[in-house]
Amino acid sequence: MSFTIRPAVREKIGLLFGIAGASGSGKTFSALKLAKGIANGTGRIAVIDTEAGRALHYAPQAGEKADSAKGTFDFLHLDFQPPFTPERYIEAIRACEEAGATVIVIDSMSHEWAGEGGCSDIQAAEAERMAQGNPARVEAMTAPAWKKPKVRHQRMMSRLIQTRTHLIFCLRAQEKVKIVKRQSGPGTEIVPLGFMPICEKSFMFELSGSMTLHPDTPGEPRYDLQHKLNDELRVIFREGERIGDDAGKRLRMWAETGADRPAVDRVAEGVRELIERIQDADGMEALEAITSDPAVVKQIAWLAANRSELATRVNEAVTTALALHERTEAGQEEAA
Repeated sequence: MSFTIRPAVREKIGLLFGIAGASGSGKTFSALKLAKGIANGTGRIAVIDTEAGRALHYAPQAGEKADSAKGTFDFLHLDFQPPFTPERYIEAIRACEEAGATVIVIDSMSHEWAGEGGCSDIQAAEAERMAQGNPARVEAMTAPAWKKPKVRHQRMMSRLIQTRTHLIFCLRAQEKVKIVKRQSGPGTEIVPLGFMPICEKSFMFELSGSMTLHPDTPGEPRYDLQHKLNDELRVIFREGERIGDDAGKRLRMWAETGADRPAVDRVAEGVRELIERIQDADGMEALEAITSDPAVVKQIAWLAANRSELATRVNEAVTTALALHERTEAGQEEAA
C-alpha cells in the first residue's frame, strides 16, 4: 500500500502571496514592505526583476543604508531577461535560494504568461508547428496548442507549492470589460469588471493569499477587486489600510504557526525532472538520447538499488513514451 494516513497537524508553509495592480498602484513597494516584515531583520530578501532593473529604484545609494521610511530596502537583485518560460522562473528562484534568500519578490510574474517567451508565445509557436506550414490551419490549432504551455505552467506551479522559501509575486493588472445581453430590451451592454491580473486564470487562487491594488488607493488592499484573503488574512490586510512592515511580520507568524514541514525529498525531485524530460522527448531518437545518457543510466541504477518505487516510476514513464512514439511512427508510415 503506497498511502500513509496520520492525524492532521497544522504545518508551517512557504508563503505564496500575490499582489496585482496597474502602474502606480504601489505593488512593488508594497511587496518590498511585506518582504522586509517577513525577513524580520534575520532573513534575506531577493528580487527577481523582469522589468529591466526597475526594482533598483528601491535600492539605497552606494555607501548608504537602506531606509524603508524613505523607500529603500536591502535586497539581492537578479536581473531576469527573456525568455520568460515557466522553467526559467523556477531556475531564478533556485538561484536566489542558493544565494541565501529567505523571502523572494518576483516582479513581475505576468511575464510568465504574457511576456516574451512566456506561455502565450509558447502557445503561438506550438500552433504554428501543429499547422505544419499551412497558414490556414493555424487558427484551427489555437485550442489544442494550449496543451503544451499549460502543462509547463502546471509543472511550475507544483514546484512553487513545494517551496520552503517565502515568495511574493507582483503581477500587472489591466481593466477588463464583459459584453452581455441586455436584461431588458434588445442589444448588448458593456459591464466593467475592474482591474484583473495578467496571469493564468487560476494562478491567483492557487496562492496562499492574493489581492489587487488600485492606482486611486496605492498600497491599500481593495476587497471590491479580485482577491483571495481568508478571515485570518483579512485581519492582517484590512481594507483601506496601507500595507506596511507590520503586515509582513504578521503574515510570517501566520505562515510559520505549526509543526516543521518534512525536508524536501531531493531524490524524488530529481526523478520528477527526469520523468518530465522523458515525457517531453519529441521522438524515439530523443528518448534514446535521454535513456542512454551515462548520468541517467547511473541515476536509474542507483534508484533500483536504493529507491525501487522511484525506479518503477521512471521505467513506467519510459514504457509509456516508447508506446506513444511507436504509435506515432506507425501512423506516419501509414500516412506516407
